Amino acid sequence: MLDMEEKLEEIKVYTLKNKFLKVELLNLGANIKKIEFKDKNIVLGYEDIEKYRENPAYLGAVIGRTAGRIKDGILKLDDTEYQLDENNNGNTLHGGKNSISHRFWNVENIENGLCFSIKSCHLDNGYPANIEIKVSYILNDNELLIKYFATTDSLTYLNLTNHSYFNLSGNPDNTIYEDILKIDSNYLIGINENSIPCETINLDNSIFNFKEAKKLEEFFKADDEQKTIANNGIDHPYIFNGEVGKLEIKNLESGIKMSVETNNPAVVIYTANYLQDIGFKKHSAICFETQEVPNLYRDKNINVYPTFIDENTNYEKYTKFIFENIN
Repeated sequence: MLDMEEKLEEIKVYTLKNKFLKVELLNLGANIKKIEFKDKNIVLGYEDIEKYRENPAYLGAVIGRTAGRIKDGILKLDDTEYQLDENNNGNTLHGGKNSISHRFWNVENIENGLCFSIKSCHLDNGYPANIEIKVSYILNDNELLIKYFATTDSLTYLNLTNHSYFNLSGNPDNTIYEDILKIDSNYLIGINENSIPCETINLDNSIFNFKEAKKLEEFFKADDEQKTIANNGIDHPYIFNGEVGKLEIKNLESGIKMSVETNNPAVVIYTANYLQDIGFKKHSAICFETQEVPNLYRDKNINVYPTFIDENTNYEKYTKFIFENIN
């Protein structure tokens, strides 16, 4: 009789490298384990690779089928209602339990990168349609490009992202308070006590406004009800102003600047408000989860609404992370 440990599929590490960047990826969760720039690892990760089997904070993982929370686990498509797996206070979080974030993906070489692929069958965690997802990681000089592509055999909803935790200082014992953040966004989506998007907030005169670059320390020193709801941090979708969403963050001590570009309409920014629960330091990293607004949020006044795919329409999104030495 085989020991249980012998039955476990092997977690494999894949490395992409050029003269600017070194990126380590896992076949489990299509996960980003490390991003090295200027000889510093600037994402949080586990030293013990076996910890990625649980990975409760989704460190570095691809999130799907839907990023964020869906209220009561109810997905409505046309006149049909689907009950999704409820894994977070009666709601669906990041695709439900045992989502694609915690499954093994197929891996193949492509030019300057790797392509990860996985299939998800009809009613997997309650989601409709048979789908195939491909996520490509490509190095172009000082840029890490993530391309998301999916096909389906019937109407469904996808909202994919990557959940890397960035610490540009390269030291996980440091907080992000000294980091300087700038976001091209005039609107934030407020959340309720269960972190469900529920209201559109104009960022004029808001502590969440980063249209002009400012230290995160300024935000953390200020008071705001939405900040309190998010356990004294950010865990909110920002709506990008342009068709190409843009933001940038830099750490003056390390001299590292990271710019983000995407064709997604929004980015959920999460300031690691609960990482202390799994042995990391609170506010020691920041996530930029480029995506649509979770919970299929709609606001016609700012042109925010979910987009669906069917057998005639593919899912195609991308996000670029561009790294610069500013010292």
